[in-house]
Amino acid sequence: MKKSFNLLLMLLGLVVVSCNPLDDIHDEIDNELDNQLAVAQADYVLTEDDYDDLGLNFPNFSSEEDARTLIPTLLSDLFPTYGAGSILNVGFDLYNPLRIESYTVASSDYALIDLSTDYFTGRGEVIDFLDEKYPQVQEGEYIELTYNILAEEIAYTLTADDFDVIGDELGDVYPEPASSAAQYSNFDRRDDRDAYWSNDMIVEALGAVISEEFGDVAGQKYNVSYAIYDGSSGTESMTVQFDGNAYVAVGGMAYDFSDADYDAVGAEFADTYPGPAANVARFGSFDVRSTSDNYWSEGMLLEAINFTLKTAYPDAADGSKFVVSYAIYNGSVSSAITNVILSGDDYVIDADASVSTIEETTVFAYTNGDWDEPYMLPENSYTEEFGQRFGNFGDEEEALAKIGIFLGREFPYAVEGEYKAVGYKFYNGEATVTEYVNYVFQNGAWMAIPSVTSETLQFGYENGMWVPDNTIKYTLAGPDYGIIAEALSGNADLSTQIASMERYTNFDRRPGASAYWSDDSILLAMQAFLNETAPNAAEGQKYVITFDIYNGSNTTEDIRLIKEGGEWVRF
Repeated sequence: MKKSFNLLLMLLGLVVVSCNPLDDIHDEIDNELDNQLAVAQADYVLTEDDYDDLGLNFPNFSSEEDARTLIPTLLSDLFPTYGAGSILNVGFDLYNPLRIESYTVASSDYALIDLSTDYFTGRGEVIDFLDEKYPQVQEGEYIELTYNILAEEIAYTLTADDFDVIGDELGDVYPEPASSAAQYSNFDRRDDRDAYWSNDMIVEALGAVISEEFGDVAGQKYNVSYAIYDGSSGTESMTVQFDGNAYVAVGGMAYDFSDADYDAVGAEFADTYPGPAANVARFGSFDVRSTSDNYWSEGMLLEAINFTLKTAYPDAADGSKFVVSYAIYNGSVSSAITNVILSGDDYVIDADASVSTIEETTVFAYTNGDWDEPYMLPENSYTEEFGQRFGNFGDEEEALAKIGIFLGREFPYAVEGEYKAVGYKFYNGEATVTEYVNYVFQNGAWMAIPSVTSETLQFGYENGMWVPDNTIKYTLAGPDYGIIAEALSGNADLSTQIASMERYTNFDRRPGASAYWSDDSILLAMQAFLNETAPNAAEGQKYVITFDIYNGSNTTEDIRLIKEGGEWVRF
């Protein structure tokens, strides 16, 4: 009562004698009231009634941003006696289903990994792109990526069943040839017979088979071998491609470098190119990095192709064309294709040949520090392993439980904390779709990461209201250590530490070790990282960064940073 009386006297005195504006009067009163409220720190977990009071249909939030926005109004009602300086750690449930981001690689994106083409030559380059495109990816995140990739030629040999398909598909168009092909499982190549198959007709026939066997994939090449009869039994081959409208004959004969070819090239060029020759024989790929001592230039590659084709086809006629596939190494192993034509005594680049690419859409998941395709349950596992009537699950809870047990048998050497991204077929009541789920190996078992998780946010009472903490929690991934290494590359005092960190993707925290990272040098590294990855962070932004260390065993540490005065400092 005495305090209330004093406040009233203060208010009257201010009204009578003060020359301050009315806003100043309100501020002084608010400060006085705040000083009378409790300063406390406590934990609180939202109840189902709290979610109802907030007008939510379910006992969880759909995003952390919703939690930051709605919880303060609830706290004001629940803790009316808490004043300035009070802190509440609030627990709540967050609906956080696995979301798959879709991204289509644009023509300009390929330059991100220094490609001069608008396609990838192999899966290794796709992974390199993901690493560059998403440097701050979190464990368990998914990307559905659409991209152009060099089409590796598919070899296929027609079977008797395929000739039956040709008989059915082309029976109305070419009655005699189609009937003969179905009956004898070959193409009659005698041009004086009613059953004769011309090259154009064979292209149509191959297109019918490929369409049924593989589907119509624009740009994909197929080198198809088939039986013929020209007075005696024989075989031929033809390379065909779907151009978006129809199948057409393309290129020349497909030739894939074998292990024996790489060995032969190594022996043939041992004196001329000792380093590159030894390297290609050892690893079975051509090193195309211009900075490497084992570099194979385009001219050298053409020499190797000439040697290989002349050895394989010593009697090839002038004008013969080949589509040559071989492995290259440019930081990772991928495939390359060169189109050549025999001109006189040597094979030269076939300038008229076009590169064949196809568009692919693939789901990738980031687990255990790497991008890879999710593990897909085997087709026969649904009925034979899981006891399902059809090749899918119809109950999510049952699916997650049984998949966890299955993973335990399939991956018996899993280590604590290991992630596994899994794809499975699920019938949702209308259609069978592919669902994805992340598992983590904990306490000897694979546990599915639930879609509703328990989270905690810290709120502080400032200026008469509850304010959410803006801390971003981030765990360094493999590529992040490279970002730090590059950012600190000019620091000669940390050269040993930087080399160790980049090699092992962790910080050596053993005092006395040559690569030891002190607290100050760790701070310097994290400042450099945030300056590179979050250059436009707002003043007052906070980060809690988790990073891998080695202190005799592999573990992690955290560092807390806040941006103040444009600089990242500890808090």
